Amino acid sequence: MRGELTSEIRQLIQNPTPLKESWDAGIDALKEALQLEAHVTRKIRDIIIACENPSGDGSGFNDYHLVDYLSGDFLEEQYKGQSDLASKISTLGKMLDNYGTLGEFLFDKKLLNGEL
Repeated sequence: MRGELTSEIRQLIQNPTPLKESWDAGIDALKEALQLEAHVTRKIRDIIIACENPSGDGSGFNDYHLVDYLSGDFLEEQYKGQSDLASKISTLGKMLDNYGTLGEFLFDKKLLNGEL
């Protein structure tokens, strides 16, 4: 029967919150956002593992529908988001190295113009 696994994975699902709401530099905010995305990805993978591996006493079952749904819709989006954030961190880091604090302004300008 579908939906019986929800009580077993409820402890795996929590609303992630950032540790801070204000940062001194944009690169720090992006790095923390990447860490939060990685944390969410790990939690999704933990749920997938719980769905694929029933308990050893024989009372559990595999929920392939949920695994397929999470793998297809959520994990792909998480990986794209992590890749995008990593790219922005790299770009901002290079701009800061080349232009100093002006690099953050230039990065913001490019980001607002849709160039990044």
